[in-house]
Amino acid sequence: MNQYDQKKLLDYINAVSFALVDTTLYLDTHPEDQEAVHQFHQYQQARNKAVKEYSQYFEPLTIDSAEITDTFTWATDSWPWMKEGC
Repeated sequence: MNQYDQKKLLDYINAVSFALVDTTLYLDTHPEDQEAVHQFHQYQQARNKAVKEYSQYFEPLTIDSAEITDTFTWATDSWPWMKEGC
């Protein structure tokens, strides 16, 4: 995957995350809406899959998507705004 794919995938994660939060807010006031519950689960699965894919090809977005092995590089890698092309 290249930098264009990285931006495209990150844009998708942001969009589906927004939809997930928006659906969560709706469900706060309409907890019995089964269609909304179904949409929530779809957005949640889509986001989890995209975050996992992003972490596999680029870098972890959250600590729970980081694979910790014998060394811990989460805090020692460069920050996104420090990378070339940002």
